[in-house]
Amino acid sequence: MGTETARSVHGRVDRPILYRWGAWCARRAWRVIAVWALVIVGAGLLVPKFTDSLTGSSLKVDGSDSARVETLLTEKFASPVSEDAVVVFDSTRHTADAPAYRAAVGAAVAALRDQEGVLDIADPYAADDPTLFSEDRRTLLVPVGLGGGERDRQDTVPRIQDTLDDVAADGEGDSVDVMLTGSSALNAAVVEQQDKDLARAESIGLPIALLVLLAAFGTLVAACLPLLLGVVALVTSFGALGAVSGVVSFDVFSQAVVTMLGLALGIDYCLFAVTRMREELAARKGDVPAAVGATMATAGKAVLFSGCTVIISVAGLLVVRAPVFRTMALGVMIAVAAMLAVATTLLPAVLGLLGPRIDKLAVPGMKRSVRTTDVSRSGWARWTKVVMRRPVLVGGLTGVVLLLAILPAAQLKLGFDVGASAVSDAPAGRGYELVADKFVPGAATPLQIVLDKPAGALDDADLAALEQLTERLRDNDDVAEVQSVTDVLRQQTGGVDAAGLRTLMEAAKQDGEGLGRLIATDGRTTALAVLPREAADSDASVDLVHWIRDTAVPDTVGERDGTSAFVGGLSAQTVDISEEVSRATPLVLALVLGLSFILLLLAFRSLLLPLSAIVMNLVSVGAAFGLLTLVFQEGHGASLLDFTSGGFIQAYLPLLTFVILFGLSMDYEVFLISRMKEEWGHSRDNTRAVTEGVAHTAKVITAAATIMMVIFAAFMITKVVEVKQMGFALAVAVLVDATLIRVVLVPALMRLLGSSNWWLPGWLDRVLPRVELTEGSAPPPDDAPARDEAAGRPREEPAARG
Repeated sequence: MGTETARSVHGRVDRPILYRWGAWCARRAWRVIAVWALVIVGAGLLVPKFTDSLTGSSLKVDGSDSARVETLLTEKFASPVSEDAVVVFDSTRHTADAPAYRAAVGAAVAALRDQEGVLDIADPYAADDPTLFSEDRRTLLVPVGLGGGERDRQDTVPRIQDTLDDVAADGEGDSVDVMLTGSSALNAAVVEQQDKDLARAESIGLPIALLVLLAAFGTLVAACLPLLLGVVALVTSFGALGAVSGVVSFDVFSQAVVTMLGLALGIDYCLFAVTRMREELAARKGDVPAAVGATMATAGKAVLFSGCTVIISVAGLLVVRAPVFRTMALGVMIAVAAMLAVATTLLPAVLGLLGPRIDKLAVPGMKRSVRTTDVSRSGWARWTKVVMRRPVLVGGLTGVVLLLAILPAAQLKLGFDVGASAVSDAPAGRGYELVADKFVPGAATPLQIVLDKPAGALDDADLAALEQLTERLRDNDDVAEVQSVTDVLRQQTGGVDAAGLRTLMEAAKQDGEGLGRLIATDGRTTALAVLPREAADSDASVDLVHWIRDTAVPDTVGERDGTSAFVGGLSAQTVDISEEVSRATPLVLALVLGLSFILLLLAFRSLLLPLSAIVMNLVSVGAAFGLLTLVFQEGHGASLLDFTSGGFIQAYLPLLTFVILFGLSMDYEVFLISRMKEEWGHSRDNTRAVTEGVAHTAKVITAAATIMMVIFAAFMITKVVEVKQMGFALAVAVLVDATLIRVVLVPALMRLLGSSNWWLPGWLDRVLPRVELTEGSAPPPDDAPARDEAAGRPREEPAARG
């Protein structure tokens, strides 16, 4: 390209544009900081908008059976109930026959009839249904039909519970407890619980992260800077998410993921830059703009590529046909973009403002860490030399350890925990436990089967098939109860035929009672409610969904006259999202791996380095999945981590965890390999490049990994199972990645590959655009030749390219 390259204290500096940008920000620090002050204020005002709009975990899959059921129930029925919930009444002092108990039930039913979002509720005493009363008659259920979408229902259920609390307070004190439970009620309770857990996790993680930074830097100013900017990045991320929350509904789990990544990546990116800034300040004799420019041209661009890799990895989730994945991907991408904005604008301005003062307020007893030392004689350099002298032995032993960690992942099983145990103290959790203990657990989260015949109204043959399906369901031992229009027909008319159905529907229109939940107004669609005997997140309920879809429906209804049957409800959603994850995983893997390879190819201008980086990342992710399976699925260490194993991993967690872990692993890979690339450009000696690269980055990678592990591990104290599982997986992956992978397996592999690490075919080198991490020019330190000679290495010009 004809561009002359020059070196900083440790190698060549990046392209001029980033150097000039960093120096510009340093010279105009107060202007940049003033702009960011306005951004932070605006973001702070938008944060409540984001947190207030969060919904519980959605398992909806676009185009699935369960999604079709929700659409049909909402659009075609006179009573467009999209979810069946239950109000649970319980008393230790009265039975359901006591006047005080009956008065409490009557008052609650009357209050809820006028409640917005409640479409259907009946007096259990008038219904005279024995299945609504527990055996000891101290607990009673009132089925409630809720309308609207998922977000609407989760906005409705807190208001319903407030109404029920007021009814209970107006009665005889606490003699009768009243609780709303069901899918949306549990989700709303999980949102509230997670807010508390996140605040607690942050209060634990941030102080420990500060101690790690103090140990790494030895000065209070240098240690506080990454922490402060990490918090700024998090606030900016939440503000940006708040700005788009009016058009996008974010899952509550996205708040936990963004918090974890926002703090961890924000601190890490600033940590990398501060470390390099201190080196450049020492090399450039206090020339602050030049030091900031060189920092941005090296560590800054490594951060930029790392962040882009995370965004590319997470973007792979956009191909999954489930809103939970798409909104999660959007949330993380916005958050990482906000972090990169902080790292490439606010950070150089603050570095320029501080200058040499970054080493002020040294911690007593740790002044040594402030001074620049010869890393070539450090313990990390000696360790790397040991690895590279015995690459087969050391690498082989490490590979065996990692393989043993990966093996349990082959038994990974997907499922879904409704979160009742996490909110056992909330009304929704207590109500759910009462339903499970005194009735059938499926009563709180029933299955819904919808038969739809677009060609015309249901005829005698359709109703006969429907009755056959109803009886087939009742004969299944996993089914406690079935509600079907055929039962109403037989009770009211003595038979099951189309003429009787039309008569019944006409009578219902006149007296306003009856069939709105069971038959559509056009007579073409009918719904059945199926109460499983087991909980919605149990294997038995999932197996029941498979049996209904694969056996019961084909054997009875089949595909006749265009009639279709769809199964919905929470258990059906669990099945649908598990199948969607299985379908989308190969596509997500292909996109993430392919795009990451292209980005790393541009960054390192090598064929083998991107391939080895991808393999190393897959190994660390596999080890994390193996240990996740061993602990959370098999239950090893459950008492230590305070959870009860459900025998599965949360359905959407593995795919989400993969893309995040892959991006995080690239964080260290880019930082490590880019430093090796600098040394390779200086010496063209593979062994020396690897040794110097590890020696220069191992300390900061270790500190960064420790901070990440602390922050991720802090989220393991939460009660919400998916947050606990995510925190564990991320913490373990970072531990494996920063120890066994980056400072053992990578040096061993690169030693075996030798100079082939850096090979790129000439034709490809000419075709690829020049965006590699170490390309470009910037003013070298004035004393670079003297320092190179003093260090015992001749100052060589980089070899010509191409």
